Amino acid sequence: MKKELKDLIDDCNSDIKYIERKINYIKKSNLLDKEISYLTNYVLIRVSGTVELVYRSIIADYFSTKLSDNRIDRYLNSTIRNGSMSAEYDNMCNLLDKFDEKWSKEFKQKVEKKLNKEKIKSTSHSLVSNRHLFAHGKTPSATFKDIKQYYEDILKLIEIFDSVVK
Repeated sequence: MKKELKDLIDDCNSDIKYIERKINYIKKSNLLDKEISYLTNYVLIRVSGTVELVYRSIIADYFSTKLSDNRIDRYLNSTIRNGSMSAEYDNMCNLLDKFDEKWSKEFKQKVEKKLNKEKIKSTSHSLVSNRHLFAHGKTPSATFKDIKQYYEDILKLIEIFDSVVK
């Protein structure tokens, strides 16, 4: 994984820690809960955007480095890196399969070896579902703690994703 992608993950981790401290302060101070909702929704969007960009960029970066062609880079940027494919387990499998069915199979096999495989697969769906609720004017059901856990679980998927793109 490129340093820029690791930096994105680190920045997102820093935001999560900062907001977690803010939320804890608000709870202890008996301040308005509305602020907690705003911060939670911010983290939901921040986490979703980060994991989407990172996993799609892993593929785009791989081919951009291997093929070194401006036209291919342009296509990869517009279609993959900046495309609209949420960070759900099935989307990750499908993206890998579009490029190499062996990658997709290896990804699925590595995920299946995880003790908490069902959890990490389903939390990717939960994150995306909550993001869609918020994006369409509805109230997400996920708490800050839920979103933080979704993020940690999806990072495990991204780690595996990155390990098979070679």
